[in-house]
Amino acid sequence: MARIRGGAFPTAIAVQYARRVKGLVDQNRKIMWDAWTKRIKPLIHQYRNRNDALVLDEDELSDIQKELEALEEETGESVFVTAVVSAIVQQFVNGLNQRQKEEFAEQFRDVVGIDPTMNESWLASFMETAVAENVSRIKSIDRQYHDDIKTIVIQGVRSGESLNDMAERIKQTSGAGKRRAIFIARDQTGSILGDMTKRRHQEAGLKKFRWRDSDDRRVRKKHRELDGKVFTWKDGANGLYPGKDYNCRCVAEPLEEELFEFQ
Repeated sequence: MARIRGGAFPTAIAVQYARRVKGLVDQNRKIMWDAWTKRIKPLIHQYRNRNDALVLDEDELSDIQKELEALEEETGESVFVTAVVSAIVQQFVNGLNQRQKEEFAEQFRDVVGIDPTMNESWLASFMETAVAENVSRIKSIDRQYHDDIKTIVIQGVRSGESLNDMAERIKQTSGAGKRRAIFIARDQTGSILGDMTKRRHQEAGLKKFRWRDSDDRRVRKKHRELDGKVFTWKDGANGLYPGKDYNCRCVAEPLEEELFEFQ
Protein backbone atom coordinates (compact mmCIF):
# COMPACT_ATOMS: atom_id res chain seq x y z
CA MET A 1 0.00 0.00 0.00
CA ALA A 2 1.52 3.33 -1.10
CA ARG A 3 2.18 5.93 1.52
CA ILE A 4 0.08 9.08 1.27
CA ARG A 5 2.09 12.20 0.73
CA GLY A 6 2.23 13.83 4.13
CA GLY A 7 1.66 17.44 5.06
CA ALA A 8 4.08 19.91 6.58
CA PHE A 9 3.82 22.90 8.85
CA PRO A 10 3.44 26.04 6.65
CA THR A 11 6.41 27.93 8.05
CA ALA A 12 6.48 30.48 5.22
CA ILE A 13 2.91 31.56 5.97
CA ALA A 14 3.70 31.94 9.68
CA VAL A 15 6.85 33.94 8.92
CA GLN A 16 5.02 36.29 6.56
CA TYR A 17 2.26 36.83 9.12
CA ALA A 18 4.79 37.61 11.85
CA ARG A 19 6.68 39.98 9.54
CA ARG A 20 3.59 42.02 8.76
CA VAL A 21 2.53 42.27 12.40
CA LYS A 22 6.07 43.22 13.45
CA GLY A 23 5.81 46.01 10.87
CA LEU A 24 2.89 47.45 12.86
CA VAL A 25 4.93 47.15 16.07
CA ASP A 26 7.77 49.07 14.41
CA GLN A 27 5.40 51.84 13.35
CA ASN A 28 4.12 52.05 16.91
CA ARG A 29 7.67 52.22 18.24
CA LYS A 30 8.59 55.13 15.95
CA ILE A 31 5.50 57.09 16.92
CA MET A 32 6.11 56.35 20.61
CA TRP A 33 9.74 57.39 20.44
CA ASP A 34 8.87 60.66 18.69
CA ALA A 35 6.20 61.34 21.31
CA TRP A 36 8.60 60.46 24.14
CA THR A 37 11.15 62.94 22.83
CA LYS A 38 8.87 65.81 21.86
CA ARG A 39 5.87 65.53 24.17
CA ILE A 40 6.39 63.36 27.23
CA LYS A 41 9.95 64.20 28.28
CA PRO A 42 9.25 67.97 28.21
CA LEU A 43 6.23 67.43 30.47
CA ILE A 44 8.31 65.46 32.95
CA HIS A 45 11.05 68.12 32.90
CA GLN A 46 8.45 70.81 33.43
CA TYR A 47 6.92 69.15 36.46
CA ARG A 48 10.22 68.18 38.01
CA ASN A 49 11.55 71.71 37.66
CA ARG A 50 8.43 72.98 39.36
CA ASN A 51 8.93 70.80 42.43
CA ASP A 52 11.76 70.49 44.90
CA ALA A 53 11.02 66.78 45.26
CA LEU A 54 11.20 64.35 42.36
CA VAL A 55 7.80 62.88 43.18
CA LEU A 56 4.87 64.53 41.43
CA ASP A 57 1.41 65.19 42.75
CA GLU A 58 -1.45 63.16 41.29
CA ASP A 59 -2.86 66.31 39.64
CA GLU A 60 0.44 66.90 37.89
CA LEU A 61 0.66 63.25 36.85
CA SER A 62 -2.78 63.47 35.27
CA ASP A 63 -1.45 65.62 32.42
CA ILE A 64 1.16 63.01 31.58
CA GLN A 65 -1.49 60.30 31.86
CA LYS A 66 -3.72 62.20 29.42
CA GLU A 67 -0.83 62.56 26.99
CA LEU A 68 -0.19 58.81 27.11
CA GLU A 69 -3.88 58.04 26.58
CA ALA A 70 -4.01 60.45 23.63
CA LEU A 71 -0.99 58.68 22.16
CA GLU A 72 -2.72 55.29 22.45
CA GLU A 73 -5.76 56.69 20.68
CA GLU A 74 -3.57 58.11 17.91
CA THR A 75 -1.81 54.83 17.17
CA GLY A 76 -5.12 52.99 17.31
CA GLU A 77 -6.38 55.30 14.58
CA SER A 78 -3.20 55.31 12.48
CA VAL A 79 -1.36 52.00 12.98
CA PHE A 80 -3.42 49.21 14.55
CA VAL A 81 -6.50 50.27 12.60
CA THR A 82 -9.15 47.56 12.52
CA ALA A 83 -9.35 47.64 8.72
CA VAL A 84 -5.56 47.31 8.38
CA VAL A 85 -5.29 44.52 10.95
CA SER A 86 -8.27 42.72 9.41
CA ALA A 87 -6.64 42.80 5.96
CA ILE A 88 -3.43 41.28 7.34
CA VAL A 89 -5.33 38.58 9.21
CA GLN A 90 -7.63 37.83 6.26
CA GLN A 91 -4.66 37.25 3.98
CA PHE A 92 -3.09 34.98 6.60
CA VAL A 93 -6.21 32.86 7.16
CA ASN A 94 -6.93 32.67 3.42
CA GLY A 95 -3.38 31.47 2.83
CA LEU A 96 -3.71 28.75 5.45
CA ASN A 97 -7.03 27.62 4.05
CA GLN A 98 -5.73 27.46 0.49
CA ARG A 99 -2.65 25.53 1.58
CA GLN A 100 -4.54 22.97 3.69
CA LYS A 101 -7.37 22.61 1.18
CA GLU A 102 -5.04 21.89 -1.72
CA GLU A 103 -2.98 19.49 0.36
CA PHE A 104 -5.96 17.46 1.57
CA ALA A 105 -7.61 17.43 -1.85
CA GLU A 106 -4.39 16.10 -3.35
CA GLN A 107 -4.05 13.41 -0.67
CA PHE A 108 -7.64 12.31 -1.30
CA ARG A 109 -7.38 12.39 -5.13
CA ASP A 110 -4.18 10.35 -5.07
CA VAL A 111 -6.13 7.41 -3.65
CA VAL A 112 -9.82 7.96 -4.36
CA GLY A 113 -9.72 10.15 -7.45
CA ILE A 114 -12.19 12.73 -6.15
CA ASP A 115 -11.91 16.10 -4.39
CA PRO A 116 -13.80 16.15 -1.06
CA THR A 117 -13.45 19.93 -0.66
CA MET A 118 -15.74 20.99 -3.50
CA ASN A 119 -18.72 21.82 -1.27
CA GLU A 120 -17.82 23.16 2.19
CA SER A 121 -20.83 24.88 3.72
CA TRP A 122 -19.05 25.15 7.09
CA LEU A 123 -16.04 27.06 5.78
CA ALA A 124 -17.39 30.65 5.67
CA SER A 125 -18.36 30.61 9.35
CA PHE A 126 -15.07 28.95 10.29
CA MET A 127 -13.05 31.59 8.44
CA GLU A 128 -15.06 34.46 9.92
CA THR A 129 -14.44 33.21 13.46
CA ALA A 130 -10.72 32.63 12.85
CA VAL A 131 -10.31 36.15 11.44
CA ALA A 132 -12.21 37.80 14.30
CA GLU A 133 -10.18 35.94 16.94
CA ASN A 134 -6.88 36.87 15.31
CA VAL A 135 -7.83 40.52 14.85
CA SER A 136 -8.45 40.64 18.60
CA ARG A 137 -5.11 38.95 19.32
CA ILE A 138 -3.17 41.36 17.11
CA LYS A 139 -4.88 44.43 18.50
CA SER A 140 -4.06 43.16 22.00
CA ILE A 141 -0.37 43.75 21.16
CA ASP A 142 -1.13 47.45 20.83
CA ARG A 143 -3.16 47.53 24.04
CA GLN A 144 -0.45 45.70 26.00
CA TYR A 145 2.25 47.95 24.57
CA HIS A 146 0.54 51.13 25.70
CA ASP A 147 -0.38 49.66 29.08
CA ASP A 148 3.29 48.84 29.60
CA ILE A 149 4.40 52.31 28.50
CA LYS A 150 1.93 53.94 30.87
CA THR A 151 3.22 51.83 33.74
CA ILE A 152 6.86 52.60 32.92
CA VAL A 153 6.32 56.35 32.66
CA ILE A 154 3.92 56.89 35.56
CA GLN A 155 5.81 54.66 37.99
CA GLY A 156 9.10 56.12 36.82
CA VAL A 157 7.95 59.67 37.38
CA ARG A 158 6.50 58.84 40.78
CA SER A 159 9.70 57.17 41.94
CA GLY A 160 12.06 59.76 40.52
CA GLU A 161 13.58 57.35 38.00
CA SER A 162 15.95 58.92 35.47
CA LEU A 163 14.70 59.65 31.97
CA ASN A 164 17.46 57.48 30.52
CA ASP A 165 16.34 54.48 32.56
CA MET A 166 12.73 55.02 31.52
CA ALA A 167 13.79 55.28 27.89
CA GLU A 168 15.68 52.01 28.11
CA ARG A 169 12.65 50.23 29.52
CA ILE A 170 10.47 51.67 26.76
CA LYS A 171 12.88 50.19 24.19
CA GLN A 172 12.63 46.80 25.86
CA THR A 173 8.83 46.98 25.69
CA SER A 174 9.00 47.37 21.91
CA GLY A 175 11.09 44.21 21.75
CA ALA A 176 8.47 42.37 23.79
CA GLY A 177 5.83 43.42 21.26
CA LYS A 178 7.83 41.84 18.43
CA ARG A 179 8.29 38.63 20.37
CA ARG A 180 4.55 38.49 20.99
CA ALA A 181 3.90 38.98 17.27
CA ILE A 182 6.16 36.02 16.45
CA PHE A 183 4.48 33.85 19.08
CA ILE A 184 0.96 34.69 17.86
CA ALA A 185 1.90 34.00 14.24
CA ARG A 186 3.39 30.58 14.94
CA ASP A 187 0.81 29.58 17.52
CA GLN A 188 -2.18 30.59 15.39
CA THR A 189 -0.75 28.98 12.27
CA GLY A 190 -0.66 25.64 14.07
CA SER A 191 -3.98 26.11 15.80
CA ILE A 192 -6.01 27.20 12.76
CA LEU A 193 -4.34 24.63 10.53
CA GLY A 194 -5.11 21.94 13.10
CA ASP A 195 -8.77 22.96 13.30
CA MET A 196 -9.10 23.08 9.50
CA THR A 197 -7.52 19.65 9.13
CA LYS A 198 -9.76 18.12 11.76
CA ARG A 199 -12.89 19.62 10.25
CA ARG A 200 -12.04 18.55 6.69
CA HIS A 201 -11.13 15.03 7.75
CA GLN A 202 -14.35 14.64 9.70
CA GLU A 203 -16.51 16.17 6.97
CA ALA A 204 -14.97 13.66 4.55
CA GLY A 205 -15.91 10.82 6.90
CA LEU A 206 -12.42 10.02 8.20
CA LYS A 207 -12.29 8.69 11.74
CA LYS A 208 -8.55 8.54 12.43
CA PHE A 209 -5.31 10.38 11.76
CA ARG A 210 -1.58 9.83 12.03
CA TRP A 211 0.42 12.32 14.12
CA ARG A 212 3.48 13.85 12.43
CA ASP A 213 5.91 16.17 14.19
CA SER A 214 8.18 18.73 12.50
CA ASP A 215 11.20 16.43 12.79
CA ASP A 216 13.65 19.00 14.16
CA ARG A 217 15.32 19.79 17.47
CA ARG A 218 12.57 22.20 18.51
CA VAL A 219 9.94 19.46 18.74
CA ARG A 220 8.97 19.00 22.38
CA LYS A 221 9.54 15.56 23.88
CA LYS A 222 5.91 14.58 24.36
CA HIS A 223 5.13 15.43 20.72
CA ARG A 224 8.14 13.50 19.44
CA GLU A 225 6.78 10.50 21.29
CA LEU A 226 3.46 10.88 19.43
CA ASP A 227 5.07 11.00 15.98
CA GLY A 228 3.79 8.24 13.67
CA LYS A 229 1.12 7.06 16.09
CA VAL A 230 -2.53 6.75 15.08
CA PHE A 231 -5.39 8.39 17.01
CA THR A 232 -9.11 8.91 16.52
CA TRP A 233 -10.50 12.35 15.79
CA LYS A 234 -12.99 11.71 18.56
CA ASP A 235 -10.41 11.35 21.33
CA GLY A 236 -7.08 12.58 19.96
CA ALA A 237 -4.00 11.87 22.05
CA ASN A 238 -5.80 12.11 25.40
CA GLY A 239 -7.62 15.17 24.09
CA LEU A 240 -4.60 16.68 22.36
CA TYR A 241 -4.52 17.30 18.60
CA PRO A 242 -1.76 18.40 16.20
CA GLY A 243 -1.34 22.17 16.20
CA LYS A 244 -3.48 22.80 19.25
CA ASP A 245 -0.77 22.85 21.93
CA TYR A 246 0.92 26.25 22.26
CA ASN A 247 3.37 26.89 19.42
CA CYS A 248 2.80 23.35 18.11
CA ARG A 249 4.02 22.68 14.55
CA CYS A 250 2.77 19.10 14.29
CA VAL A 251 0.29 18.06 11.60
CA ALA A 252 -2.27 15.28 11.07
CA GLU A 253 -2.12 12.88 8.13
CA PRO A 254 -5.01 10.79 6.81
CA LEU A 255 -4.62 7.00 6.96
CA GLU A 256 -4.10 5.13 3.71
CA GLU A 257 -6.44 2.30 4.73
CA GLU A 258 -9.28 4.72 5.48
CA LEU A 259 -8.95 6.44 2.11
CA PHE A 260 -8.91 3.12 0.27
CA GLU A 261 -12.31 2.36 1.81
CA PHE A 262 -13.77 5.15 -0.37
CA GLN A 263 -12.77 3.37 -3.59
